Amino acid sequence: MRLTLKSYFKVLKVTGKENIPKHGPIIFVSNHPSTLMDPVVIGAIVPPQLYFLAAAEFMGKGIVTWLMQKLFNMIPIYRPNTLPDKSAKNVDVFDKCFRHLSHKGSILIFPEGSSITEKKLRPLKTGVARIAFGTEKQYDVQVQIVPVGLNYSDPHSFQSELYVRIGSPILTSDIDDLQLDDEFEKAKALTQIIEKRLKDNLIHLEDEKLEALFEKVRRISAHELRAFNAQKLRLEDKFKLDQEIQEGMAYYARRHPEVLEMITRNLDNYIRRSEFYGVGDAAISKGVGKISWYDYMRIVLGIPVFVLGYVSNSLPYYTTIWIFRRFKIGPSFHGSIGMSIGMFLYLIWYIGWGVYVSDLTGYWWFGFLLIAVVYLAGRFTLKYLRLIFQMRQKGKLNRLLKKDRNVLESLFEERNEIIKEIVMYSEKYKFEIAQMNPD
Repeated sequence: MRLTLKSYFKVLKVTGKENIPKHGPIIFVSNHPSTLMDPVVIGAIVPPQLYFLAAAEFMGKGIVTWLMQKLFNMIPIYRPNTLPDKSAKNVDVFDKCFRHLSHKGSILIFPEGSSITEKKLRPLKTGVARIAFGTEKQYDVQVQIVPVGLNYSDPHSFQSELYVRIGSPILTSDIDDLQLDDEFEKAKALTQIIEKRLKDNLIHLEDEKLEALFEKVRRISAHELRAFNAQKLRLEDKFKLDQEIQEGMAYYARRHPEVLEMITRNLDNYIRRSEFYGVGDAAISKGVGKISWYDYMRIVLGIPVFVLGYVSNSLPYYTTIWIFRRFKIGPSFHGSIGMSIGMFLYLIWYIGWGVYVSDLTGYWWFGFLLIAVVYLAGRFTLKYLRLIFQMRQKGKLNRLLKKDRNVLESLFEERNEIIKEIVMYSEKYKFEIAQMNPD
């Protein structure tokens, strides 16, 4: 599964693994932007065997429910808004969680209660806190709650990026200073701590209207950093940049909304013009330059490996696309279902070729070698196609320079003015925050 995830995502980075306790009981809590992808990702990353709390309506009936519980360690939860007539069963669900945690087990819970793709942590349910307090009360064991932030560039697209941040454990004793006696108030207070710690590990935009602007600002800012940085930006660096953008936008949305309106207008005009001339912001940020002989050599020398990777991986790839078009799969399931179908088809494809070649040659290692070569050639093909795209963008930029230098210079100037505005208002935001919080 880890190999599949690395193939599905262009970049997959995990930080904070040292925060995972060596022994249970542990409740992992996470945001939930991608319905089935999220538990798959976390299950592949964290070392202990996980049990998942999942909405009962997605677990089928009869034998299907039994298989989900036995094979995939799922525990059905009956949500009052979808299964009101069965919500009383949640008492047994909680007891099952108590017993599992009392044996130093680990459970994954998505406390938002549902999955919606947005850069926002919705209000959390108090179930995690109630399970933690209930386990400690019945079995006298300390439960550790570990926040996991899932930061997707796009959870439903192949070859997107994913940055996973694992925070330090939260204990029920963290609310002792509040001296609360009421169980509901204690659960509410602990839930607020969990919510804050989750927000610390992901990008959270209070106003969903800001999400479109956030994506434009982060893209142009990341391209600007890359243009002046010879090394590839790490996902940790991108996350820090995204947090700065998020905090600055939230500040201006509250105090100076006219600033965001101006930046939005200028960005939209610039993006429309660059798209009209067929060049992307990534190419414009790097400026005009000749395509090097090194790039040409990479293209020419890479052709044989590209052909091998493309031909040998085309059938399962295009079969997956055909299945998507044939069966109308909801957008929230695109990533997880696509990865699952692809994993199954590629597994069958690779094993089939491996067995065939092993039988043909009489050497098992020949079949194993073929699988490795075809897999690596497929990974190379993805990188090769990205290189082709980058060279095409550079070529378009050079042709635009020859055709109409004034247009290109105006795009550069327009972009530079937008960057200056973003930097200026970023510095102004930091100054005003420092003035408000002198300590």
